[in-house]
Amino acid sequence: MKHKISRRRFIGGSAAVTSTLMLGSCERIYRILSPESASITNRVVNAAYYPPALTGLRGDSEGVQAAAHSIALQGKTYTLPGKAEEYYDLVVVGGGISGLAAAYLYQKQRPEAKILIIDNHDDFGGHAQRNEFTVGGRLLISYAGSESIDSPKSEYSEESLALLKDLGIDYTKFETYFHQDLYQKKRGLKEGVFFNQASFGRDAVVVGLPQAGEESAAEIIARFPLDETDKAALAKLYTNPADYFKGRSKRKRAEAAAETSYYDFLKNDVKLPENALKYLKNLSSEYWGHAINAVSVQEALEAGYPGVQNLGLEAEEGEEEPYIYHFPDGNASIARILVRKLIPGIAPGNTMEDIVLAKFDYSRLDVPANNIRIRLNSTVLRLENNSEGVAAAYMPKGGVLKQIQAARAVFAGHSALAARIIPQMPEAQKTAAKTNVKVPMIYGKVAVKNSYAFQKLGVYSLYAPDAPYCLVSLDDPVSMGGYSAPQTANEPVVIHMVQIATGFNGKNAREMYRHGRRRLAGKNYEALEKEMLDQLRSIYTAAGENLDEVLAGVTLNRWAHGYSYEQAELYDSDRAAEKATETMQQKIGNIFIGGSDSAWMPYVHGAIDQAYRAVKEALEA
Repeated sequence: MKHKISRRRFIGGSAAVTSTLMLGSCERIYRILSPESASITNRVVNAAYYPPALTGLRGDSEGVQAAAHSIALQGKTYTLPGKAEEYYDLVVVGGGISGLAAAYLYQKQRPEAKILIIDNHDDFGGHAQRNEFTVGGRLLISYAGSESIDSPKSEYSEESLALLKDLGIDYTKFETYFHQDLYQKKRGLKEGVFFNQASFGRDAVVVGLPQAGEESAAEIIARFPLDETDKAALAKLYTNPADYFKGRSKRKRAEAAAETSYYDFLKNDVKLPENALKYLKNLSSEYWGHAINAVSVQEALEAGYPGVQNLGLEAEEGEEEPYIYHFPDGNASIARILVRKLIPGIAPGNTMEDIVLAKFDYSRLDVPANNIRIRLNSTVLRLENNSEGVAAAYMPKGGVLKQIQAARAVFAGHSALAARIIPQMPEAQKTAAKTNVKVPMIYGKVAVKNSYAFQKLGVYSLYAPDAPYCLVSLDDPVSMGGYSAPQTANEPVVIHMVQIATGFNGKNAREMYRHGRRRLAGKNYEALEKEMLDQLRSIYTAAGENLDEVLAGVTLNRWAHGYSYEQAELYDSDRAAEKATETMQQKIGNIFIGGSDSAWMPYVHGAIDQAYRAVKEALEA
């Protein structure tokens, strides 16, 4: 999910912290066991354990959330077993970028510290995980979730940039590594639209994606499989919109723009016909995490959506940056670099280039001799202060509750879970933590032997309105560190498909996210795979091709609790956002709150900034 064009800063969330921390001074076949208790046979299994290569259901795979859901959905309460089995200087709850960064920053200041990072998933990185396929002997790498170092020139704090530099990441190199002219110039492909039969009467692919204010929009819309009334209405909206707020004062216009959803504006003010409105329904979904009924008219203006250009409104100015600053596996490489820094011998190399093909030995994640350990497939279910610091109770997948003791803890996981497992958290803070209702989503990855179908259609990316997957595209082409992205139509490639599972109905964005998550939870892997492949088969049929003849692999990265909640201007005032995030970030004794959730900021810099703040507080305690 890309960064919204309307960029917001939270006083308590992404504000730069002081310089005291500046860096210069599968489920189906694997089970991970701690090396000290593993038999020789299990040690061999551990050595073969490599989650990025697993296909099928990934991300929030079956059973990953069972322990946490026993608290959140079944009301179960866990207590400490009573005796700690291990002792640490710091325990970090959550192995995403913020949790890994927190461990790294803490170790920079306390090199001898014993640190344990605990995560419920079967891989580290949080949403920044990696997918791999091997097709015809060729390795294909893609991202399972978090994709980009988004807007580093304008959005990143001094501290976030310092961490990237310390990790050896020079984002400007992606201007070379990312093949920006491959699809459009070298292969002659364009963006397009896929209309599905269920919603629009027939399956059709239209080359071109209309843009507001461009003359070509009318020509593209003329080829839409809609009736003439719908096409005429859309063409007018894109090329010659009226002043639909005519007769209102400047103040009334601004109020209406802030308080009216873009969907209601199009339906009630513009009076757009049904199918024309349906075409625009998911225009914001992949970008914002919800449909246009949760986007304000003001936000629509700043996003460049059609029909709002002549309303007499002022758009917020922001610096446009290309969305190219990412590794072949997205931000998974940032997590991998952090883990390589934290754990000796886990992977070779020392550059941002060689991380791409570096082989990771997952059996070294949780070795007692190491100062820093990462324990996967384990869910923390109790975190509380005691006379020795902080006690934590966690449950290994399929195991029994275990207790550890630490001097301090950083919570860098799902904030709504923090509200349920930290009994000493004040009620106001619990309420604030539960405001972070995450976007339910799927990043589907389909490996195919070639991309002839897309070449024949003349497209590399398709917007799919009112369809299960709102975006279908050839994967971003990034070549670096010995890895070469596919360049031609006859090479195997990964197709990236995005489903934003957010429900359409609800009184606010949070309710829409909850409704969508419940619907997503009701589908098993087989149903999810069929839904995705059926849509892709329709696209291939439109090209006169058979998907099943080139299909080489499928991975569904299901994120039932996806990216952090971010301020939705229809429902959250700036002051409410500031108050919620400031309250969420308050320390609780020796428990310090990090993670992007605590800033309502689902971006790498949000995760890093919160890690800085939490570690600074922990070091000063």
